[in-house]
Amino acid sequence: MSLFLVDAFDHYWRMWNETDPGRVRGHLDRAVSPDFVFCDPLHHHVGRTALEQNVRRFRSEHPRAEFVIGSGVDHHHDRYRYAWHLTVRGRIFVTGLDVATLGDDGLLERIDGFFGELPSLTAPPASG
Repeated sequence: MSLFLVDAFDHYWRMWNETDPGRVRGHLDRAVSPDFVFCDPLHHHVGRTALEQNVRRFRSEHPRAEFVIGSGVDHHHDRYRYAWHLTVRGRIFVTGLDVATLGDDGLLERIDGFFGELPSLTAPPASG
C-alpha cells in the first residue's frame, strides 16, 4: 500500500526505481505534467524529456540504487512534503526531503528536492 493518496506519486517513485529503461516514460507520463519543473541541488530542468534523461542517466550510473519513502506525507493546498532515502542493498546513502506541487489534472507540476537532514540552528533567530 502506498503512503500517497495520489497515483502521480506512485508513478513518480516507480519511475526513479524502474530498472527497465523502456518503461521509464510510461511512469513519467502518468506522473508529471508536460512542463514539469524538477529542482534539486544538482539539477534544474523543465519538461518530461529532461526528467526522463535525468532518470535514465541516474539508473545507468547507479543500477542497484533504490529510492524509498522515509516519512509520512504532509500536505495542504496541493503541496506535499515527505522525506526519502537513497539506498543500495538496504543501506542508506543519501537522505532528502521533497516539496511537491500537484496540478488540477492530478499530475505533479513541480518538485523541489533537498539533500541531507535539515541544518541545525547555530544561532538564535533574530527578533524583529
